This record gives sequence, C-alpha cells and structure tokens, in this order.
Amino acid sequence: MKRSLLALAIASAFGLALRAAPGTVQRPITVGEFAVRVARAIGSPAHDRSGAASSLRHLGIDLGNDLDASLTEGGASRILGDLGLKVVTAHPDGTVSVDKADQLAIAASAASIASTVPAAALPTQCLTLGNRGQCDTCCTNYLASLGLPTDKPVCAKFCSSVLPPGQVSSSQPPP
Repeated sequence: MKRSLLALAIASAFGLALRAAPGTVQRPITVGEFAVRVARAIGSPAHDRSGAASSLRHLGIDLGNDLDASLTEGGASRILGDLGLKVVTAHPDGTVSVDKADQLAIAASAASIASTVPAAALPTQCLTLGNRGQCDTCCTNYLASLGLPTDKPVCAKFCSSVLPPGQVSSSQPPP
C-alpha cells in the first residue's frame, strides 16, 4: 500500500513537472548533472558528475554512456525505475529541464535505496553462490538480519551478475 501511494505521488509529481511553465524556455539538464542531483538526494557521494555516476552505477543504476547528453524524460524514467520507482511519461524523447530534474531528484530521495542500504554493506559472499535465486535469498536474509527493509530491489540488482539457474557463462564449458 505504501509503495502504491508513493508511486502515485511520484507519478503525479512527474506529470506536474512535465507540464510546468509552458511559456518559458528552460535549459535542458544533462545526464551527468541529473546523476549528481539523484546521488545527493539518495545519500551517495557526489562531488562531481563522474563521482556521482560511479556511485549510481555501483548501485546498479543505468545512466547510459554519455554523461554530456541531454536527459530525456524516458531516461529519467529509466533511472528512477532503477531506484525502484515506477514512472511513466507520454513524451519519452522530450528533454528534462533543470527545474523538472530537481523535482525528480526529490522524488528519488523519497524512495532511496542508498539511504537504507549502502552498496558497500551488501554481503559479497552471496555472489559466489550457485545461481541468482540463491544469491538473492542470501542477500535478503542478510538485510533482514540487520533489521533493514527487504522490499526494495536492492538484492536483485546486487545479484544481477550471477547467472540464472541452468545458464552457463561463455567462459565455462557446458555441462
């Protein structure tokens, strides 16, 4: 229920942000500038664009390859989605202004995964287990043992490098 209300609030804020001040022209924000805002909002180190991008990528957030590119609404939606927020837009190719980016960063802070679970605190020993499901269970149990929330996609992102059951990496011979 809480997540549904939060998603509704985020979607409303996103929708309002996209309709703000129709007569004014605002400078679009770059992906790197947005990364700094989001990283700061969720409590990750963000001294500059590359540091913020590194922090967010460490959390499993896909920023794309070009930090100098203008941020699109679709890109913002994808980044917030990687944070566990469900955000949709009617204009995925539209650019995001500085004001819109600030509003979206505030929304990101409301659903922060980093403020709850720093990536460095996750149990790396779970990554050595046989498959992704075992890794996710290990990670979730670890968070629960610390009294931390387990309803966010932290462990799924953390364990994404572990192969699903039945798949073999290209460096290993098939069974």
